[in-house]
Amino acid sequence: MEDQLDRLLATAPMPAVALTVFDADDVLYQRVRGVADRTTGRPVTADDWWDLASLTKTLVTLPEVLSRFDLDAPLSEVWPESAGHPVAAATVRQMLCHTAGLPATVPFYRGGPDIVERALATPLERPPGTDAVYSDLGFLLLGAALGPELPKLAAARSGLRFGPVPPDSAVATEHCEWRQRIVVGEAHDENAYAMGGVAGHAGAFGTIDLVTAAARAWFADCVVSPELHYAARQRWSANADGERFGLGWWLPPTRGLGGPRPGPSAYGCGGFVGNRIWFEPAYGYGVVILSNRIHPHRDTRPAFDAWCDQVLGFLSGPTARS
Repeated sequence: MEDQLDRLLATAPMPAVALTVFDADDVLYQRVRGVADRTTGRPVTADDWWDLASLTKTLVTLPEVLSRFDLDAPLSEVWPESAGHPVAAATVRQMLCHTAGLPATVPFYRGGPDIVERALATPLERPPGTDAVYSDLGFLLLGAALGPELPKLAAARSGLRFGPVPPDSAVATEHCEWRQRIVVGEAHDENAYAMGGVAGHAGAFGTIDLVTAAARAWFADCVVSPELHYAARQRWSANADGERFGLGWWLPPTRGLGGPRPGPSAYGCGGFVGNRIWFEPAYGYGVVILSNRIHPHRDTRPAFDAWCDQVLGFLSGPTARS
């Protein structure tokens, strides 16, 4: 397995990439490769901090929401500040499985501060409980409902942290047209950055070791109660595009995230900057991929997706771990 994964890693189209494969007992493979920042030529190291983008949703916000909130309570009950707003009647479960009726995203950062207030005031596009639309806004609001302690909660649970992180130990992402610079050590997501770098939908950073440990905890069903682990990976919503969602997690065949041969109990999530976590309980392994595929520009998704398909296709084959 190691030789084939080394060969695949050498063909990765991203400037920098970290790859971990693990099973229930151990880390089977872990490597980092490439250039952390093309503007300086600095090579990536195992100690570098990666922007986790939407992995923030599942590794930071999701476990705290599951641990603290009644899934079937309306948002206004667990967060009284939301009362009277369009999304107030949506349940916590609907927000986690993207059926709260919220739009996918809104560029609040272009309108100045008070992003949470404007997110609360956003009109719904559909009645809660109908078709799923993968939405940053639901997790942005759930992060706000958890309150200003979110960074401390993340650090205590997993060691993941919100930015900024030192640029000389951070993996660079995109040249941001809004900020007019390469983003290094601060949240790539513009809404998260405008919120001070702390948000429920994006903004967390992690090293490959920390992200791997957090992913292995999910794989081992030891993040929340067994009942909540079971609930999180069940299908709670779907849409006409074939997307299927658990609580926070994506289920196949959503956007092809699981590669060419996802197993019957597979689930995972992805981050816009080029990150992916994928669990294959039926095959007995999990994968963490961290990268900066958008460095310095974002027009790279097809190549990134094709490479991830090669990795996941190899791992789900009959000879991968023999």
